[in-house]
Amino acid sequence: MRHLLLHRTLYVRFLSLYTLCTAVFLMAWAMSYLMLPEGVLRGRTGAQLLAGNEAADSFLAEWLRIAAINLTVGTLFVVGLNFLRSHGYPMGYAIPLAWAILYAISLGTNSFTIPLPEGKMPPSLAVLGRSGLYEIGAYVLAAVATYSLPRYEIKGRWPRERRIESISPADRRALTKSEWVGLGIAVIILLIANAWEAYQIVAQYAIGSGT
Repeated sequence: MRHLLLHRTLYVRFLSLYTLCTAVFLMAWAMSYLMLPEGVLRGRTGAQLLAGNEAADSFLAEWLRIAAINLTVGTLFVVGLNFLRSHGYPMGYAIPLAWAILYAISLGTNSFTIPLPEGKMPPSLAVLGRSGLYEIGAYVLAAVATYSLPRYEIKGRWPRERRIESISPADRRALTKSEWVGLGIAVIILLIANAWEAYQIVAQYAIGSGT
C-alpha cells in the first residue's frame, strides 16, 4: 500500500488514497448508524461551529460561506500539512481520512447543523446524491498532487523522542505540471461540490421553515 500511496504517478496515488478513504468511510458510516445516538456530533466540530446552525439568505451567500470554510481546510490543513512528513508519508494525507470519518459519522447519526428530515441515514447509494464524497475526493486530489512538498520530517518513534528535522534540499522537488493541473482540478471539484451542498441546504432550510 505504501508503494501505491507514494507512487510517482498522480492518478495511482489518487486512486489508492481515495480507495482507502472510501473503505474507512463505509466502515465508520455503518458502525455509527448502528451504534451511535442521533445528533452525537451536532455542534461539536470546528466546521459546524464556523458554518452556524442556519442557512444563509441566498444560494450565493451559502455557497461562498461553505467554499470559504472548505478552501481554508484544504489550504491550511491538506496542502499546509504536506510540508511536514512522518514515516515517509506527507501529513496532509491524514486530513481526507479524518474528514471521511467525520462525514460518515455525521451521516450515520444525522449530526448535521441542519438535520436531515428523514433522520439517520443508513448506508446506501443515496450518498452519491450528496456532496460529501466529492469534497473528500477533492481533498484527496489536493493531497496527492502536493505530496512532494515536504520540507520537514518528524523523527522518533515515541513522543519524548519526537523531533522535527529539515529535509535535505537534494531530496526536495517542485510540483510537476501534472501535479499543478491536479491541484487546479481539485479546487474546481471542491467548488462544484460546495455549490451542490449550498443548493441542498438552502432548499432544505426553505422547506423546513415553510418558505
